[in-house]
Amino acid sequence: MISEITSYNKIRIAQQFSRAANTYNSAADVQLDIAFDAMKYVSYHYKKGLDIGCGTGRISRHLATRCDTLVAMDLAFGMLTYAKQINLSDDLSICWLQGDADFLPMADNSVDMVFSSMMLQWSDNQDAVMSEITRVMACGANAVLAIMCDGSFNQLNDSWQTIDNQRHVNHFSNAQTWLDAAKSQGLKVTMQEKQYVTWHQNIRQLLSSIKSIGANVLLTSQDSVGQSKCDSKNVLNRHTLQHLETFYQQKYAENMQLPLTYQVCFLYCSK
Repeated sequence: MISEITSYNKIRIAQQFSRAANTYNSAADVQLDIAFDAMKYVSYHYKKGLDIGCGTGRISRHLATRCDTLVAMDLAFGMLTYAKQINLSDDLSICWLQGDADFLPMADNSVDMVFSSMMLQWSDNQDAVMSEITRVMACGANAVLAIMCDGSFNQLNDSWQTIDNQRHVNHFSNAQTWLDAAKSQGLKVTMQEKQYVTWHQNIRQLLSSIKSIGANVLLTSQDSVGQSKCDSKNVLNRHTLQHLETFYQQKYAENMQLPLTYQVCFLYCSK
């Protein structure tokens, strides 16, 4: 049974990523790097693949060359609409599908490859989403999952803590939690972690890099119900941004550039 808070978060995630569809490709450089690193694990040709969180379909096109058919799925309808517009071709091997990773609209044992890059961190139940992924995997199937983990956006989170005690950056589960969730489903799992760092001229550019890809959704938790809406209206005023940038510059800047860390775990699973 999905909770009211989870449902509310899913609606906001879908809306924000839909809004960012037109700007995503020009802003999501590090996401593309991470996806291509994940693609290195897709070393076979498969009959049917599933791309969870396909976004604008940039990686789906590459995955489709390694599958007879590929289901490219995303929660955000705006992303799928954009993906279909820019991927118009005679290639009928890709089927575009709106769906939720926590409730995959696929039959049991129906795919022999699952791919997901930089999407599963939005799920608030690691065991549930890994159960769904395992359910749709056929015997002998593989899954390649790249997931943002604890340690991501640590500089930004640390800088916000100097301003107030409110949460401004999403909590990311640690890699071990994802590894345990995958193993609990009976999957054979190999895991690697890698850190990526993007560099920005100022705090506005840094925050824009997150917003332009739709990842600026601050998920509501039980503890923050009723707080997020009223706090968000005035938090990003000029004074706050200046304070945030001053601390960020003093503690983290290198060559006048502000770093933003993405901590990613790569799970290679087999059933």
